[in-house]
Amino acid sequence: MHTTLVISAGLILLALTLLIGKKLGVSRHILAYRFVGVWLLVTVANGAVGMVTAGQPLVSELVIGSGVFGAPLVALALYLRA
Repeated sequence: MHTTLVISAGLILLALTLLIGKKLGVSRHILAYRFVGVWLLVTVANGAVGMVTAGQPLVSELVIGSGVFGAPLVALALYLRA
């Protein structure tokens, strides 16, 4: 459940980033780079919290974290391709 919520938050953050950036006239590629950087930091922080507070092993957090990080990036790639 937590993974689904975090991926949903990433998709919402992506949509807000692209919407606000479009209103401000920022290039889609610059927005993409900034989103990837911010989302990587959020994903790493989420994994660290999972290891410290929930006692999850590193391997488990790396596997789940790659999915959490990758799902919004797939949406971003599809958006940039269109």
